[in-house]
Amino acid sequence: MKKRLFILFTLTFLFSFQIFAQQEQKEKEPEEVAAEEALRLEKLLGLRPEQTFFVDSILQHDMRALHDEMEGMRRSGMQEYSSYKNVREKWLAQIESGYQKIFDEDQWKAYLKSVGKLKKEKKGKSSKKDKADKDKKSK
Repeated sequence: MKKRLFILFTLTFLFSFQIFAQQEQKEKEPEEVAAEEALRLEKLLGLRPEQTFFVDSILQHDMRALHDEMEGMRRSGMQEYSSYKNVREKWLAQIESGYQKIFDEDQWKAYLKSVGKLKKEKKGKSSKKDKADKDKKSK
């Protein structure tokens, strides 16, 4: 009986220590995340140095602005998920708009593929084309 209690106590202590240690890890600052993402994209897309500079600049600004806006909403007591989602989508659209100006066509396609948007973009174009073809046939 004492042996079981000792094992139970030891396991409880270890699990509580592990949970406490995980909670102590600090969240990365937006600037750190931006720098890591710029390096990831540089490797993934084969960006030239000036492209990496522009990507990093866009991310440094927009990720900080996204963080600040979300933090302001949290501090004001905003609890609607859709509001947070809309703000996130707004800033991600802004980032992608900047990327599109920097990347060449192959890099843009590779980027869209890496984030899972390439198929969606192709579907959107093909459905518009199919609709136009159907309209012509119906006339």
